[in-house]
Amino acid sequence: MGIVESALSEFELSDGTEYTVEYNEGDIIHIHAGPLRIECSEKEFQEFADATEDALLQLREEKNL
Repeated sequence: MGIVESALSEFELSDGTEYTVEYNEGDIIHIHAGPLRIECSEKEFQEFADATEDALLQLREEKNL
């Protein structure tokens, strides 16, 4: 585990699962979702965020949300 430079996002879902996105020293992003932790580079995080946004747009289109 690295040193957290900043918490980019923190939130909790209605089921109580806590989520945190942290920027760590060494340009590493940690995504915490309950007990799960994903570690990625800035580039990998950008790709993940873009793919997640695309998935949200697709879901909204398919489900008329």
